[in-house]
Amino acid sequence: MSGVTDAGSTRLLLAGPAVARTFACALLGRLAYGVLPLCFLFTVRDATGSFAVAATCSATLGLATLVMPVQARLLDRLGQHRVLPIAAGCWSGLLLCVVALAQGQHPAGAWLGLSLLLGLCGPLLGPSMRAQWREIAPEGPPRRRAYALDSVGEESLYLVGPVVAGGVLAAGPAWVGLLVAAGLVWSGTLALLASPYRPPVRAVAAAPAARRGGPAGLSGLSGLVLALLLFGAGSAASFVGIAALADRAGRPGLAGPVEAALSVGAVTGGLLWARHGHRGPAGRVLALLVALLAAAQLIVAITGGLLVAAVVLGVGGLATSPVLVVAYAAVDERVPAGRRTEMSTWVNVGVNSGSALGTAGAGLLAGGGTALPFVLAAGLSAGAAGVALAWGRMSPWPSTSPTTPPPTSS
Repeated sequence: MSGVTDAGSTRLLLAGPAVARTFACALLGRLAYGVLPLCFLFTVRDATGSFAVAATCSATLGLATLVMPVQARLLDRLGQHRVLPIAAGCWSGLLLCVVALAQGQHPAGAWLGLSLLLGLCGPLLGPSMRAQWREIAPEGPPRRRAYALDSVGEESLYLVGPVVAGGVLAAGPAWVGLLVAAGLVWSGTLALLASPYRPPVRAVAAAPAARRGGPAGLSGLSGLVLALLLFGAGSAASFVGIAALADRAGRPGLAGPVEAALSVGAVTGGLLWARHGHRGPAGRVLALLVALLAAAQLIVAITGGLLVAAVVLGVGGLATSPVLVVAYAAVDERVPAGRRTEMSTWVNVGVNSGSALGTAGAGLLAGGGTALPFVLAAGLSAGAAGVALAWGRMSPWPSTSPTTPPPTSS
């Protein structure tokens, strides 16, 4: 069903029946993933007495989320009403197991096993909400506006989540935050299940053979995923560089406000894109956006300084949300309706994988000088722009409709 026939503005987009309520509650559910990292880290640290074990468990949890496309395929094939309750039940049950484990002494292997299971079971509230946006807003500017609004909400969670986690850690034991996360994720799950915009279950077998399947289904999106991997790596390297600058200045606490400036820039960019987003070939638009980010990172590498980093990276951050909006829209344009939830999660897989690699690479370089992480970031972002441009030229499907045949080369 389509909830908005003429979503000419964000206000109209949210004016459809139950749209605002569903989106707000889904965001509340996604806040669980902003609260979890710090609370989980300190729960394990407090229980084991080892920060190394806690960090390893956190890394295991993060890496396990790279299997998101598997759950997303189930969402496409079986429907949100069947998959989300099971995933949310398993995830919240595992959080209760972590809380129980935190009350005694247990080997590191038990913590690592729970971390792996947590990463595998987390309900995909973000992809599920974006699947509902596809039912709410028709393709074209309304759909891009919906994705921009969703991206703005997600970026805002990066500001709110750590604040909530910090409040929990200041008020009591860290494991209380895990109970908060379990409650939050159920609020989002129930809202999505109660929504009238749940996408229908479509027969995957009806999709053309060349455009379905697991990795094979990425045939027209592999270049996009690679570009997003480099984009995520460059962004993560910037965050390491910010921490290195703050540490050199002897005021590590200043890293937080500088990182917040990037988030503010991303939220602002998403809002501007929702109103004035450019419609053009996805590869070219992505290349321009990531090139802006690369330029900002290079300026910081040359000039240095936390104030410069806050201002310049805040401006460069205007491109962050639009990059994701363009990527999600590109998936919609190139993938049959019955595969879109699954294939859109490859956007997240690319960014998350790149983030892990960028953090590791920049961490190794940071000891050689505070400029080096930003040099690495600029190089990775420039590489992402080049890959995006090449992908746009080589992509076999047009940017207008997933059912339109490829144009003949001229």
